[in-house]
Amino acid sequence: MKQPEKISLITPEQAWEIIQASAPLCAKVIRTTEAALGYVLAEPLKSPINLPLFDNSAMDGYALKFSDYAGDIRQYSVRGTVSAGKTKPLEPLGKGEVYRIFTGAAIPTGADTVIMREQVVEEKNSLLIQNPSLQQGANIRKQGRHIHKGDVILEKGHRLNAGSIGFLSSLGIAKVKVFDKPKISVIVTGDELVRPGSSLRPGQIFESNSGALKAALKVMDLKPVSCTGVKDIEIRVLAAIRKALKSSDLIILTGGISAGDLDFVKTALPKAGVKCLFYQLAQKPGKPLFFGKKKKTLVFALPGNPASVLTCFYEYVSLAIQCMQGGQDSALQKIHLPLAEGYLKNPEFSLFLKGRIDGNKVHILEGQESDSMHSFALGNCLVFLHPGKKAYATNDLVEVHLIRS
Repeated sequence: MKQPEKISLITPEQAWEIIQASAPLCAKVIRTTEAALGYVLAEPLKSPINLPLFDNSAMDGYALKFSDYAGDIRQYSVRGTVSAGKTKPLEPLGKGEVYRIFTGAAIPTGADTVIMREQVVEEKNSLLIQNPSLQQGANIRKQGRHIHKGDVILEKGHRLNAGSIGFLSSLGIAKVKVFDKPKISVIVTGDELVRPGSSLRPGQIFESNSGALKAALKVMDLKPVSCTGVKDIEIRVLAAIRKALKSSDLIILTGGISAGDLDFVKTALPKAGVKCLFYQLAQKPGKPLFFGKKKKTLVFALPGNPASVLTCFYEYVSLAIQCMQGGQDSALQKIHLPLAEGYLKNPEFSLFLKGRIDGNKVHILEGQESDSMHSFALGNCLVFLHPGKKAYATNDLVEVHLIRS
């Protein structure tokens, strides 16, 4: 009798490398700056102006010539007022004159110092300076202090956040070239699955994978172009994959990827022309994880158990999405924290365990089974335990992957 072919398992680290090497970049598109939140710059950005654009006052006060002050003039006449946004040209300051000035207003010609309003005594249209330690150039934001025209202000690969949008707007940049977001299709397989809100018959369970995946994508500011439920019938599974390949940059399937008689995703993918880049990882949960590609479309086939689906999404699918948008880092921030309590594991596999950070320690939660979502609901991280070690003691440092919510 012919023995079944033994499949060589790869490590999570090897899988991450393969994903990074295989993910194609999405097309470059032009978006308005205000509509570019969460997008990644497709080219370096240079400043079109100096920042500040002109010398301006850092506070409310009076603009004067420091040479007058250095010449022991302490009593000044107020020539006028300068407010932010005032565009009418001002007459240069004469000897012993000052302009009353407000924060952000342009420094008048001839002035080189601003004294705070609290450091003078005002009397009608004159004032007396009461600051014996006034320094030349005080309280003035010099032109180009932060940015010079032509400086590279943000590099290619920068993900635009709220601060980025405000920064670019302050420089007058109204449009940016970014990598587009991938078109993603979700296909959920399984005869036993019933939509929440429906009545259950014997042997049926509520379908949760599509809801979890759509929510995880929403956190990444993404929305699938389609989300389809398919029965365990090979011709239907194959048809769903072929349809998704026509309209998607990335496909996520759940279920049907193991070695059971009704696991038709595994047999349908090669029939649809999807090339396998890796299959089966030395990890728990999510050992039967498939990653492949057809032309520029990436395909992930995840196990059907809900906790396995979400774990594999966070650890692998989100990385592919990041890479397709121009980044090379995982979507999960990685830190090291001490364990709140000890833990025993199988040394042959890597483990991704639902955890919760409390203060400066991480707790491994109960309910680590691949079909249990309760611990995911309570957790805020995944604890990554490497192979080769069986026993972890309290306060041992472990790698923790933070989950965005």
